[in-house]
Amino acid sequence: MAIDYRHGISILEIIIYSPTLFVALWMAFHHGFTKSSGWYFFVVFSLARIVGAACYLATIAAPSNVGLYIAWAVCTSLGLSPLILGCLGLLSRANDSIMRKTGDSINQIVFRFVVLVSLVGLILSIVGATQNSDITHGLITTETKVALVLFLVTWLAVCGILVLIANQSHRIEQGEHRLLLAVAISLPLILVRLVYSFVYAFGHLASFNMLSGNVTIQLVMSVLEEIVIVFVCLGVGLTLQVRPSLEDAQPSSQIELESGASQSQVLPKQRSQRPKRSGGPITRLVMFIVDEINERRK
Repeated sequence: MAIDYRHGISILEIIIYSPTLFVALWMAFHHGFTKSSGWYFFVVFSLARIVGAACYLATIAAPSNVGLYIAWAVCTSLGLSPLILGCLGLLSRANDSIMRKTGDSINQIVFRFVVLVSLVGLILSIVGATQNSDITHGLITTETKVALVLFLVTWLAVCGILVLIANQSHRIEQGEHRLLLAVAISLPLILVRLVYSFVYAFGHLASFNMLSGNVTIQLVMSVLEEIVIVFVCLGVGLTLQVRPSLEDAQPSSQIELESGASQSQVLPKQRSQRPKRSGGPITRLVMFIVDEINERRK
């Protein structure tokens, strides 16, 4: 079996995502796996694209191996969820920035709910890809269609969160505003990727079949979009500074309140006037020492 146009796309993906995998890993370790920046989603995405491309290239030597096609289909189905969750992770970091600065932000329950919905869609898409034993007749099942609907729901939710955080952009810490720009660029590209999958899943247009359809359409509406999203998000991530987690940081407003409270506690002591003492020099010296001892005890 000779190398064709579609195999060329797989070669392109290996060339592109091999370095981005290491960049995403470095970002995850640099900023912290336990934080909500979501860099590990780009690790998962890059790894899935490399493995999927390798499996498809392996079909050159074994064109009748259905297992390789199924593995490629599973890795391909892992595309939308990590990209959406990666953008959600960037928004979560911006939300944490607002929390550190003001002590008031979007509740983390909202982010967790979106993650849950996306993960359910991811599981369904994997199940749909593995259930189809005759992969040459298409990759669309009921589970796949439900997964696409859930991905659309999560995409809309991320758009809503972006709008909410953008309305509070003046409360984001300096240097973190570029997170919103990265997400704003990525979301329309993810929508194009969603449209590509929806057209084939619900419109049944053969040209949009990722296995046997028009390769140029796949390249323009799927592959290039994913590459740009990864480049934009990781590129912005490389310019960000490491921020403390919410547990380690204290909102600046709270610090100001506490500092103001401490000053208010100190000022009365500084302003408090000692009573005038009568008597000779020795008596005044003794009473001065007594006053000093009493103030130190307070």
